[in-house]
Amino acid sequence: MTTHKFVAPTMKDALARVKEELGEDALILKSEKVKTGGALTFTKRELIEVTAATPDEVKADLQGGPEFAQTLERTLQQPPSAEPMPQQNAELTMLRDEVNKLREDLTDIGRYFKYNNLPNLPRELARLYESLRQSGINDRWATDLAQEALVQLGAEELVSAQAVENYMVNRLSRIAQPAPQMTSRRPAYTIAVAGSPGAGKTTLVQKLSSDPGIYGKRRIGIISIDTHRMAAVEQLRTFTRIAGVQLEILFQPSQAAAARARLANCEVILVDTFGCSVGEPDRMQELKTFLDPLDPDEIHLVLNASVRDEDQIYASQSFREIGITHLSFTRLDESMRHGYLVNVIKAAERPVAWLSKGQGFVGCTERFTPEHLRKWIVLSEAVDIPADETVFSPLVNV
Repeated sequence: MTTHKFVAPTMKDALARVKEELGEDALILKSEKVKTGGALTFTKRELIEVTAATPDEVKADLQGGPEFAQTLERTLQQPPSAEPMPQQNAELTMLRDEVNKLREDLTDIGRYFKYNNLPNLPRELARLYESLRQSGINDRWATDLAQEALVQLGAEELVSAQAVENYMVNRLSRIAQPAPQMTSRRPAYTIAVAGSPGAGKTTLVQKLSSDPGIYGKRRIGIISIDTHRMAAVEQLRTFTRIAGVQLEILFQPSQAAAARARLANCEVILVDTFGCSVGEPDRMQELKTFLDPLDPDEIHLVLNASVRDEDQIYASQSFREIGITHLSFTRLDESMRHGYLVNVIKAAERPVAWLSKGQGFVGCTERFTPEHLRKWIVLSEAVDIPADETVFSPLVNV
């Protein structure tokens, strides 16, 4: 079949060209959006391409065979009706698409100017804005926070480093919330720790149970279901024997009730679990079958703070199916800056319980508080902004 293609900025222009060259009876066979222009995405233009043919060309191609040709001929011979023609329906559809695309373009333009044309900031706000970005907090989020502060704070507050800092810490505290103190619905408060292999789950359990400032002065029981690694079992056996802590090892979910019964005199039960990689759904389901009969009051996702925040966010999303209630971070001493952890907390939407560092059991783990946020975002080595200058660095990837 002989077809004709027409390219124009809008559907209306394309249809006008079709009618001008092929006549009022031309048939629209296909319409789609195409991009033309340079190699750079920003320079490309989106146009409408319409493929059309005359009735004679269509009938010539289909003549003498398919029933479709006969139906087409009868349709062409029918007098015009008040109902919209197919090409009119196509035009309306394409016009709707154009409007939606225009909305998307306006949104992109608004986002571009929002994140690349931030007004000059007062010196103290500019300093903290740079500190947020250097600490690892997402660039767009840092920009949003700076814009909010610029609107919310008064003139006197904007020139006060302490006022700007307090505002930012309070604002971040709404997202990165400390875990509330435990309130048990039964005598033995049960906390399970879960996470990827090597996240530091077993070490965290040992720290929590032995540190006098945490649970070390309470009657502690430990349940281990990490029987996939014999080294982990032996490690806990040695530790509990020295620390005088009761230990129960589960090989089957059916053993959970009996294990809890034997630890009935404990105030706190800590459950150490086997590691689950985010790409192992079967193993994740197996973990859930162990945790369900144990019915823990809290399930902590243990995250290695030295791992990229993108990977930690991915893990937090994957572990949601087991019902994580808290986040705990380990190995904070293995990374220089910790602002990126706020990105993880924001994405996970869970309160933070414990922060752990080092290999020692005592004094190396503490509860997360808003003051940690202050330490994370206020960098002593942050760029110093001269008194007569303001700063804004546009984002590279918008």
